[in-house]
Amino acid sequence: MFKWVTIVGAICLYAVPAQAQSAGAKAAPSEPVEILEIGFTDAGLSGAGGERLKAALAEAQFIAVGEDHGFAGSPRLAEALAKAARVYGPLYHAVEVGPVTMQWVRARLASGGLDAIESGLADKPLAFPFLSNREDAVLADSFDHGNGVWGIDQEFVGAPMILMDELAKYAPDTATRARLDAILDADRAALEKGDFENIWLNTADAAEFSELGQIFAGSPSATAIIDALAASARIYRLINQGAYLQNNEERAALMRGYFLDQYRAAPEAAPRVLFKMGAYHMGRGTTPTSIYDLGSLLPGLAAANGLSSLHIAYLPMGGTVRIIKPADGKATAVQAYEDEGIGAILAAADIASERVGQAGHYLIPIAPLRHALAGKKMNALPVFAKFVLLGYDYLVTTRDAEAATAFEAVEE
Repeated sequence: MFKWVTIVGAICLYAVPAQAQSAGAKAAPSEPVEILEIGFTDAGLSGAGGERLKAALAEAQFIAVGEDHGFAGSPRLAEALAKAARVYGPLYHAVEVGPVTMQWVRARLASGGLDAIESGLADKPLAFPFLSNREDAVLADSFDHGNGVWGIDQEFVGAPMILMDELAKYAPDTATRARLDAILDADRAALEKGDFENIWLNTADAAEFSELGQIFAGSPSATAIIDALAASARIYRLINQGAYLQNNEERAALMRGYFLDQYRAAPEAAPRVLFKMGAYHMGRGTTPTSIYDLGSLLPGLAAANGLSSLHIAYLPMGGTVRIIKPADGKATAVQAYEDEGIGAILAAADIASERVGQAGHYLIPIAPLRHALAGKKMNALPVFAKFVLLGYDYLVTTRDAEAATAFEAVEE
């Protein structure tokens, strides 16, 4: 998994109430568990699994792709889904990036495409997550650069690496610009060492943001940057205080608010949206962090429009993954990936793991798995595995996952 634990908070596990299953209850009729080959390339979805997802897209207002971060496959899958979904009308893309940072991203995609993103991140690879990987940026670049990509998360802990430069454009005097430069320089030095605890968004308090707000009071653009950073700093402070549940609750509320702002501003009455975010955010029901996240909002919102939400988990069984690991002048590294629950699900359902081949991707409809494991078998699974079974419609997996390509590593 793309390891952001020290950045976005520790994981609080939760207990799922046992699902009653009386000794005399009749066994539910068995459903066949399908494991279908699926392909996704620039040409779109293919294979039996691809056809299954194409059929499901017809009624889907929301396509929620939940991933384990750091893979090339999940944004490629999302790009193929977007291609298939566009036959039903305009499509937007929501990502795990702050809305102010997203303005920076969209401006560079519009002016110079991926090359502009790469050059902008040259000395600040941890300025924002996920779109700092080439495959994610390619996905974002396939949407309208005006407002086709929505940033709906908090501003990342490394966001001042770019946002101090943006804020400096509105600085009223040289002293203020020097103050912003000092924040930028200190953050750059800390991030190069992986010292996340001492970067500005983890140390700045409410008084400092209030002071900055007064300095830039005459500039709505600057105020928007400061307000977004202040909201993020509050969420990070909760982590530092050990208030992990409250941290996750407030982050989810912020994401929900940012999403609904963009949703209501769209010209369509019921805009279709493709999400690609961490698996915790996109599943239905109580997450392993003990909250209701954005994925729980989507089914009812879609149903009110006579449509549905489609929840797809991209979770490999093996391969390689890119993780944050500052060292030797690089911010990230590639390492072997360990299965975090898919093998356990298949084993509990008595499904031969060999049905997932050594190469390629496979689509598994989850409802038959969920029904086969209802009761004691489900309660014996790891928390994350249960969340996937209960919160998603389809699982896409592979034994040979490819690590994402960070812009800092495009020449590797």
